[in-house]
Amino acid sequence: MRILFTCVSGYSHFYNIAPLAFAARSSGHEVAFSSAQEMSPGVEAAGFPLLPAGPGRLRMRTEVLRSYGHEISADIRDWRSGARMFGQIAPRLRWEQLSRVVADFSPDILVTEALEFAGPLVARLHGVPHYFLSIGPFYADSLETVWDRAEPLYREHFGHGVGISDVVEPYIDVCPPALQTGAGRAVVDSLAIGIRAYHGHGGPSRNVGGATTESRQPRVLITFGTVANGAISSLDDSAAELGRLGMEVTMTLGPHGWFDWSNPSAQAPGPQTPGRSLGRNVHVVGYVPLDEELRRTSVMIHHGGSNTTRAAIEAAVPTLVIPQGAEQYRNACWVEQHGLGRMLMPADATREAVVGAVASLLTDAETRNRLSAARAAWSAAPDPAGTLAEMERRLTGRTSPGAHPGR
Repeated sequence: MRILFTCVSGYSHFYNIAPLAFAARSSGHEVAFSSAQEMSPGVEAAGFPLLPAGPGRLRMRTEVLRSYGHEISADIRDWRSGARMFGQIAPRLRWEQLSRVVADFSPDILVTEALEFAGPLVARLHGVPHYFLSIGPFYADSLETVWDRAEPLYREHFGHGVGISDVVEPYIDVCPPALQTGAGRAVVDSLAIGIRAYHGHGGPSRNVGGATTESRQPRVLITFGTVANGAISSLDDSAAELGRLGMEVTMTLGPHGWFDWSNPSAQAPGPQTPGRSLGRNVHVVGYVPLDEELRRTSVMIHHGGSNTTRAAIEAAVPTLVIPQGAEQYRNACWVEQHGLGRMLMPADATREAVVGAVASLLTDAETRNRLSAARAAWSAAPDPAGTLAEMERRLTGRTSPGAHPGR
């Protein structure tokens, strides 16, 4: 099969969809990606060609600030600005360019990540089967909020004959049933798949110094991913205190994230300095390979990004989640609901609260038992080769359900 994977601009979005692309390539399928041109370094470092289409991060941010600044809220549970960006702004700026990519590449199948709403529309226009790849638990209300913003564009092309199920189904589900939401288990056309999280390549070398994997000191990893990392300096005091208590702490600053909503004139979070001193047990670095670092991590503090949340489960590492927005608040609630860690809202993440939560997680045997069960459920998911074979069987066995009548 010739498969085109599509995602909106942002490394977290690419990281969420790349594992299936790796599996497809390993199974002998031809694979390409389409996203904004600015994604070329990460996509090409992973060994995939990039077929550019759509706006970059700054363009999307500018459009939100210019036209919908009143929807931006300090309440991280408020999804309006994110839904506007992914449901309305990105698809309208992207669909025509993506349509040309599809016409030139002629894919057999199009796979879109969970916030890329131009892909299903373009697939339908061209009569190409599409699949909607999940990034974790299925949050029906969040998807419906995005669909409310995307629906007018779909109506312009297809009238009233397209609903949200035509966009999110067939649904490739990375979340095992035992951990999936009720709405996710109710999706009619769903394919289960087991794929490990991807964390990118090519980061700068690191030297944490001190402890090794054999160290008896508890190891704490603090990371806010590639988008929310501008807020990580708020945990400096907590990191320093954990270090004073004898724990080995690694704090990753990451790249300049998407942007800082609190400062409309800023294009990225303020500069932070790898190597800045927070005490001899605290190591401030630009990047660590998350999957490797988690092998020797006792507790992770993170923002609740889907890829990071999955990685913690795959490594059975307890987490303290301090959500910063987007799907992160929902993921944090989900982590607590399943007893896989703790959550603190940003305003409650004082030094005392953070240190107390970490200390509790270090000795919480029940959380570790639940994490072991969750990891086993994740590991038991069907091999991606089987899911890809089912996609190929469907391709040869029937006409695309997304084909527009008369095309």
